Amino acid sequence: MPKKIISIIVAALVIFIPLNICCAADDNEKYQSATEYDYPPFSVTSEGEADGFSVDLLKAVAQEVGIQIAFKIDDWSTIKYELETGELDVLPLVGYSEQRDEVFDFSVPYIVMHGNIFVNKNNKTIFFEDDLFGKEIIVMQDDNAHEYAVNMNFTDKLILTETYKEAFELLNSGKHDAVLAQNLIGVQLIEDLNLKNVEAVTQLGDDGITRVKTNLKGFEQKFCFAVKEGNSELLAKLNEGLAIVSVNGKYNELYAKWFPFLTSNKLTSMEIFQNVGIILLPVIFIMLIIFTLYTKKQLKKKKIELEEANRKKLRFEARLRDQQKLESIGTLAGGVAHEINNPVNGIMNYGQLIFDESDENSTIKEYAQEIIHETERVSEIVTNLLQFSRQEHRGFSMVKITDIIDKTLSLVKTIIRNDQIDIQVEIEENLPRIECRSQQIQQVLLNLLTNARDSLNSKYPGADADKKLILICKKVKRKNKEWVQIIVEDHGTGIEKSIQKKIFDPFYTTKDRASGTGLGLYISYGIVKDHKGRLTFETMEDSFTRFYLYLPVKEQEF
Repeated sequence: MPKKIISIIVAALVIFIPLNICCAADDNEKYQSATEYDYPPFSVTSEGEADGFSVDLLKAVAQEVGIQIAFKIDDWSTIKYELETGELDVLPLVGYSEQRDEVFDFSVPYIVMHGNIFVNKNNKTIFFEDDLFGKEIIVMQDDNAHEYAVNMNFTDKLILTETYKEAFELLNSGKHDAVLAQNLIGVQLIEDLNLKNVEAVTQLGDDGITRVKTNLKGFEQKFCFAVKEGNSELLAKLNEGLAIVSVNGKYNELYAKWFPFLTSNKLTSMEIFQNVGIILLPVIFIMLIIFTLYTKKQLKKKKIELEEANRKKLRFEARLRDQQKLESIGTLAGGVAHEINNPVNGIMNYGQLIFDESDENSTIKEYAQEIIHETERVSEIVTNLLQFSRQEHRGFSMVKITDIIDKTLSLVKTIIRNDQIDIQVEIEENLPRIECRSQQIQQVLLNLLTNARDSLNSKYPGADADKKLILICKKVKRKNKEWVQIIVEDHGTGIEKSIQKKIFDPFYTTKDRASGTGLGLYISYGIVKDHKGRLTFETMEDSFTRFYLYLPVKEQEF
């Protein structure tokens, strides 16, 4: 076993042992653990059972401290999430990172590994870490390699797989440019899967002759046992057990079993005792250093908390100024909207009369249709301005979402009657009631539908074009909660990528400046947020736009 590893374990655990004497084992204690399918040789599946170096090590530690561990097998994303939520008590193989340290507590590291780059043998473009920028890189989802690639911002072409076995098989078949993985895991998989077309990237050694493996800077992975944050009792037992197996030789036995090609660096028993003796002498000084570092860390934490509180205060004051500005503008906008509302309605009515009484295909009928279309746009602007100037403050009530949809569709069909747009409606039966302000939800739907109309008309200006607007309403379950989901979809112009992050901002509009206030989606977003719901979208430029409206359903309605 490498001297670096045994030094880390013994150094850290000699300090922890006195703290854990009080943690007497209870023979009846049983903890839930899990391991992933393919992460050899740390985690493997043998005849349907959890196996591998890390699994064996956790079993040995559990036996030494008198606890029981039950294992299951699942993909990494699932077991990582279950440890966060407390469904699992401990995972045997978790690479330490500052991000993970926010949700997990870690034992001392029991082994340290370095990452490497693996390429297809025909690839002659990747020799160093800098060559990865802009390439198609395969990583296992949620693994340290995934976090490392994202933090380094190598590329926007990350290919995620559930296991490293899948990643290396893709690379072996000639797909994509490289795999990022622990060097040991990659070498093991190349051998186990007999991959003829994959190799590790190497560099010239200091002697200028031999070639040595590439160790990625910043990709040093310290494997530990991980428990849910705050489970100090179990963590203490695991640290105590690691100390015991490190001294009694069980760690060396497992190391030799799973890493036979590395055992040439294994320490002798005399070397182990020498290391222990060297560490025992300065242990008091180490504890003093730890206390000093802990104190500094607490002071730094307090400083960060004060800085964050100050930033929150500044953000709040900025939002307050923006809100006051919006209220002032809203008061002015409301007054202007009231003044022009009646003339606009009059122009629209006269335009409709001229349209209805004009001869088909006449120039006057075309002019009348244009008048109606433009006044409808003005009416929409007026409606948004009025909604912006006075938010509805009446209480919530239980209503049928289908009633809101019916009223909105009735109004929309009147607005788009001359646009030759087919509205396709799909509503699930027996939808529950929702608690809401019905007028506000109707305003949101009206805005989404008229925006979809404008997108279709912009892409298909001809009256005979096949223009379809889709509205779907159903009950869904998200994050263990029931929601009513409304989808408004059009296959119009889509939304440009450069402005997609801004469409919910106040006074920002995707329409021509003469055609919109930029308040419709801003108001809609605020209404939905006030209803504890969500308003999201997906789009593809010049292809489609699909808005998703989620409104919560009260539990008593089921």
